[in-house]
Amino acid sequence: MHISFASILTVAALVGLASAKKHDDHGHKEHKPKVPKGKAFDHILQIWFENTNFNDANSTPGFSKLLKKGILLDNFNAITHPSEPNYVAAGGGSNFGIDDDDYYNIPAHVPSIFDLIENKGLTWKCYQEDIPSVGYTGDKAGDYVRKHNPAISFDAVGLNATRLKNIVGHDQFVKDIHNDKLPNWMFYTPNMKNDAHDTNISYAGNWLDNFYKKTLDHPNLLKKTLVMITFDENASFPQRNRVWTLLFGDIPKKLRGTIDHTFYTHFSTLSTVEHNWDLGNLGQQDVNKTVSNVFKHTAKALKYKNVHIADKDVPWSNNTITGLMTGKSYNDTQKAI
Repeated sequence: MHISFASILTVAALVGLASAKKHDDHGHKEHKPKVPKGKAFDHILQIWFENTNFNDANSTPGFSKLLKKGILLDNFNAITHPSEPNYVAAGGGSNFGIDDDDYYNIPAHVPSIFDLIENKGLTWKCYQEDIPSVGYTGDKAGDYVRKHNPAISFDAVGLNATRLKNIVGHDQFVKDIHNDKLPNWMFYTPNMKNDAHDTNISYAGNWLDNFYKKTLDHPNLLKKTLVMITFDENASFPQRNRVWTLLFGDIPKKLRGTIDHTFYTHFSTLSTVEHNWDLGNLGQQDVNKTVSNVFKHTAKALKYKNVHIADKDVPWSNNTITGLMTGKSYNDTQKAI
């Protein structure tokens, strides 16, 4: 029986396809991109409170009782006033000229930390207490407000149905902890009462004490995650915009209960994250070395040399900063991608 060379090739191709399918069915994990390990930590969680002077937070029991668990950053500074530009800066490395709490849509071509994270195969979520639904894009609902959400102002997130699934509520945070499925980058915003905005620091401290005991104090979180508690801004505009900030969770035991006097800003958190996973940068204030020192305890692992800023040279960070979005408050009129 004569079998042509073409027939042999056809049979070989079919066998190859079957083999490839079999391999794909049983060895699919082999093709998934490997998630890079962090140099200093594998997960980071930021929890932001509102409008409080450093000393007021430091003397509130709900906050001060955590000092023994972490590193107090007593020279950490907000970017400007009021709230929204600080949250935007946490995501984009700039306030982009936003100087109020209006509704903004930052154009989709503007990169953010969410782009850098995804480009590296990492994961992220913004946990927003009391958000009415997953990916909610409205300005306000009950005690949830859009201006305290660091992702939603970026159209590259807010107009993207897939990315909007990463903006979720408190219940999902609890599930992710207990299921040991926490993303690499996390941001938790308490509601307007619990973050001290519509109440006071004592109220927020009581909430934090309960939140720590019921939610944060779990091995799936604390053993694997660098946790940062901070404030968007202080409450006294004529003073330097210094805010109470604590690092705990995945830190060296010998550093618990210590104080770090290094000059930091909200851009420092961004810079630390970028260098931890070699994400690259946004080309904004995250590359301005005078305002983007990485957290001191991570500097060696990140091979980063911080810049010393003398006390007399520390900016007050109270000025209005102009930029791309100055005078461009938008309404929610754009269509989803």
